[in-house]
Parts: sequence; structure tokens; C-alpha cells
Amino acid sequence: MRVNEKLDYREMDPSELDSNIPRGRGMIKWQPFATMPEQYERVAEMIEENAKVPAPTHDNETLVRLEEELRRSVGETVVLRYWNDGYEVQLECRIEYIADRAGMVVVSKGREVIQVEFKNIYEIV
Repeated sequence: MRVNEKLDYREMDPSELDSNIPRGRGMIKWQPFATMPEQYERVAEMIEENAKVPAPTHDNETLVRLEEELRRSVGETVVLRYWNDGYEVQLECRIEYIADRAGMVVVSKGREVIQVEFKNIYEIV
């Protein structure tokens, strides 16, 4: 028998094979970004940061126009677009009243009462 004849394990008798060979982890499915949890968390943070928008800045004319629209719409259902913690929110709600001293607009959506800062409102539709 030559040495090279029995090098292929598929052709060898199973009793001749070393039974102390580690099995490994079996079939592992590839998961992008999940191999490093820190990388996955950072990518999720970057996606969330890209969705944020800056707070609105209004000139005096825009503020006067928005205030007039709000005062006319008290008691009516409107679509209010406003900025909240980095995100633009669009909400169909009923304007309850305007708290002038606090600079807040109090609106309700169903049974929920929401306070929106006047300076954060983009538009009233």
C-alpha cells in the first residue's frame, strides 16, 4: 500500500479515522451587522440621527400669521404640523385653547390632551 492512497478520508474505513475530531458549530447563518453588536447599535443610532430635523425658526410675520390662524381655529379640528424633540409631527387634532403666558397651544386628540409650544409649530392646515 502506498502512502498517498489512503489520504482521502472519504475513501477510508470509519474505524481508521480519529474519533476525537471536534465537530465545530455546525451551519451558521450569516447576519449582516449582527456579528458585532456595537456596530449594529451605532448604525441604528446613525439612521435615527439622520431622521431628525432642526427646530423651526420663524420671523415675526410668520409668527403673527400662525397666531391668527390658531385663534380662528379654536374649537375646530385641524391638522397641526409641529416640531417635537428633533422630529416633525403631523397630528389631526382639535384646538382647545391657547395659553398666551406659557406660549403653549393645548390640543386634544380623542381623550388625550397634548400641549404644543407655539414656537415649534410649522403650519396649521
